[in-house]
Amino acid sequence: MNIDAIRSIITDEILNDPDIEIEADQDMLLSEILNSLSVTLLIARLENSCTVEIPPEDVTLENFGTLRRIAAYLETLRK
Repeated sequence: MNIDAIRSIITDEILNDPDIEIEADQDMLLSEILNSLSVTLLIARLENSCTVEIPPEDVTLENFGTLRRIAAYLETLRK
């Protein structure tokens, strides 16, 4: 899944605000775009969209802090 698709899921489906601008390397947790509930919703949506299972121990800032990190993490699950 690419960065634009992940951005769309977050803005359109989770935040219900397609006008929010999120840069690829913007820390979404520190900038308070996402909180623990929205991260949980994002993970559920990504698992369904990508037909992958994301282990709880993989839900870290390193994997889910930015759009770019999320895309890179999802790519590792496909290998």
